[in-house]
Amino acid sequence: MSTTTAAPPRSRPSIGWARQTLRLTRTEFTLFVRYKTAWMFLALPLFLLFVAMGLPSEDVFPGVSSSTLSMAATLGSIGVIVGVGHASNVFTARRESLVLKRLRVSGVPQLAIFGALTGVVVLFSVLVAVLMAALIFATSGVLPRDPLMLLVAVVLSALSMTLVGLLITPTVRNAEAAQMAAMVPMMILLFASGVFLPMDLLPDTARQVVQLFPATPSSDMAQAAYSGYDVFGGYADAEEPGYLGLWAAALPSVGVMFAWIAVLGLLVRRYFRWDPRQP
Repeated sequence: MSTTTAAPPRSRPSIGWARQTLRLTRTEFTLFVRYKTAWMFLALPLFLLFVAMGLPSEDVFPGVSSSTLSMAATLGSIGVIVGVGHASNVFTARRESLVLKRLRVSGVPQLAIFGALTGVVVLFSVLVAVLMAALIFATSGVLPRDPLMLLVAVVLSALSMTLVGLLITPTVRNAEAAQMAAMVPMMILLFASGVFLPMDLLPDTARQVVQLFPATPSSDMAQAAYSGYDVFGGYADAEEPGYLGLWAAALPSVGVMFAWIAVLGLLVRRYFRWDPRQP
């Protein structure tokens, strides 16, 4: 009498973090489009742009007016508003509804969860930046002299500000509280980025301190990208250094943004809460 042994059950193949991130990014994109509050966050930078269009204008550099520089500075507000506002609101709501806990229990890595949200914020920030650049061209006829620098500024700002939004979630209990809590760092960062107050009006010491904030370098890079001038030390002594010279002048700002991304990333990994807060 012959005996047969049953074949061992096949184990399900594991999915890599990159594929999981891609899947979650598609889901995040769909949820973002359906989320009405997200569209409000996208509209706020456009509102700030229209406010900047109505400001008094005078020539600062040959062919570059103060109005153009103010409008360029509003491009640095995209990441602040979308990243801080959307990330804090959405992830707090998902934490309290146990969505994040179920994702972690199911084995989804943190990198995939955070990466999907960040990717969607970066995508929509770039799309809004393109729309704002088109509006600036339609009203003033000015295009950025260095589009690559403008793109880098928008992307790095979206990355760092999303991490700021994620850091807000451990401090609040629900999505409504997250919206209120996000307004404080959002307004501070908007003022520091030169959207409401031109940084050139500040004393040198105050300007040097503000330039270490995570939002200020993106606005400085946006203004440099539009004007072609080295505005990182202020308008008074600004020069037109050429393409490579402008990037050399922007390196400290890029370094500040990368440093903030690294620090904020470590803080999010250390202090982010996956379980709902207890009353």
